[in-house]
Amino acid sequence: MARAHRPEPDEELSRAVEVFARGYAFTRSVTHPYLPERLPERERQGGTGRPGAVWVLRDAPRRDPRRYRREEWVGHGPGAADLDAPARAHARTHFVLSVIRALDEPAGPLREAYKSRGFRFGGGEPLMVHRLGRVPTSPAARTADGRAVRTTRVTTSELAERLGAATRRRPLGPELLAEESPRRQYAALAAGEVVGWVSSVVVRLTDDSVATWCADLYVPAEHRRRGIARALVARVLRDDRKYASTASVLTASRAGTELYRNAGYEQIGELLLFQPPKP
Repeated sequence: MARAHRPEPDEELSRAVEVFARGYAFTRSVTHPYLPERLPERERQGGTGRPGAVWVLRDAPRRDPRRYRREEWVGHGPGAADLDAPARAHARTHFVLSVIRALDEPAGPLREAYKSRGFRFGGGEPLMVHRLGRVPTSPAARTADGRAVRTTRVTTSELAERLGAATRRRPLGPELLAEESPRRQYAALAAGEVVGWVSSVVVRLTDDSVATWCADLYVPAEHRRRGIARALVARVLRDDRKYASTASVLTASRAGTELYRNAGYEQIGELLLFQPPKP
């Protein structure tokens, strides 16, 4: 995904899957470590042996097994049996399957394969990548009542407290406010009020290159369609390039796809979510 050399589609998609697995797991590690692990081939008994990547994202061991959160089993390439069998064999608690297909891979047969094993289709999200060759300029964003909006990286405990109040989440700790933090958090401010936010998670890939996972973009409904989300995305991409990321990766809602496309992201795949049969 490097800017100087556009990789082959299969390589780019494989790297994007790894960014998703590692980046998404990091965002769920606020209260307890949520760890990504690529499953070795030897632990995938019971399938067809079809090649491909299988990742499991789940809580680090807990003393009380009742506190385990839902696991995500991620597959890119393997057949339905090759993802379903190890998930059923090794999951510690309830789980879902996140199946990532390339755009030239028909979705219908995939859905039918999982349906035949009792899974329910839970929807799909575009998997998108920005190669950071050109990044958009920030628009002149304003709130619904006309206040000018600026974007800033959250680097102080005072702003972290305000952002925590707006998001209703635990404020970022000092380790996430540092210059070289593995997560860069941004806020959109209008006269001191937090009116939007987004984060960029730094992911070091298996080949030791760096990419980023763009997550949690949000603007309150009353301030949407006024350039705030576009300004936040532009700020993230500008800093991603500044800090030598090779690409920014995200999954988009159907509503958000056009926003990201206009910012220079390109869809390279789709994440299909499957719920297992009820016990």
